[in-house]
Amino acid sequence: MTSLRLVFASTFASLCVSGCATVEDGPQSMPDLAQPPKLGLVRVGSASVTSGLDTFEQSMAMALFFDPSAPSPVCTRSQAGSCTLYRCTALSSVPSSGDIQIQGGSEDVVLRPSQIGVYSEYRNTAALCFQRGQNLSIRAVGKDVPAWQTSLGIPSPVFALKTPSPARIDLMWVLSKRQDLSLSWTPLAVGSTVRIELTQDMGTSQGSLVECVFDGNKGAGSVPSGVLSQLQVTQGQSHAIGVLVGPGIESKLSPEGYEVSVFGIGVGRAGIATLTE
Repeated sequence: MTSLRLVFASTFASLCVSGCATVEDGPQSMPDLAQPPKLGLVRVGSASVTSGLDTFEQSMAMALFFDPSAPSPVCTRSQAGSCTLYRCTALSSVPSSGDIQIQGGSEDVVLRPSQIGVYSEYRNTAALCFQRGQNLSIRAVGKDVPAWQTSLGIPSPVFALKTPSPARIDLMWVLSKRQDLSLSWTPLAVGSTVRIELTQDMGTSQGSLVECVFDGNKGAGSVPSGVLSQLQVTQGQSHAIGVLVGPGIESKLSPEGYEVSVFGIGVGRAGIATLTE
């Protein structure tokens, strides 16, 4: 990419020897020829809750790469306050970064793309693979997205959700498109973050992923109704919303041509929500 930019700049300069405006003609600036970056996100997460003598644990990891500036983009990204909303059609023919290796947890995890670039989500509903205080090494071997690597430390504080419905093991929430989703938790240390993730129908013809980041020390945060209003109303088992909330950590990378966010949520709480009008 650097060499191509140098060649282009040299060609532009040679063409402008006699015909382009100079500083003497008045203030001029080179046009911004940079293409907007393609996007990627990689998430690891874990949740745990104890009821009596029983502890329910689960772990998950996912990856997604896409070009929002394509003529008919598979996914788009928009921002609303502390929340980022990804809207996707059926995932097909998307770029990949090859195998993504996640090491340093209780077991090694590998996310592998299909032939059309789609990563299947890793999910373990019986074990806590990413535990408090672990330092994960995450590395992509590279393909359409150049190779990259980073480390991610799973936050060590114990997360105590206060509202809504902290006592429910399954976190079966009922949400409304017309009302903010307000959360509160026992405040964490200054400088920490809490993330809430909402997923709905990802991989189908109209999937959505919501990622919100709040100040962990404030002990509260809200997902705006304007974000919830862009999701589909739950009908029976259809369009149920997956919930994951807990201490967050993030690493931002810039492999050539891409902006990649690698983040973790854990150890937190997971559940299912239904959405009404």
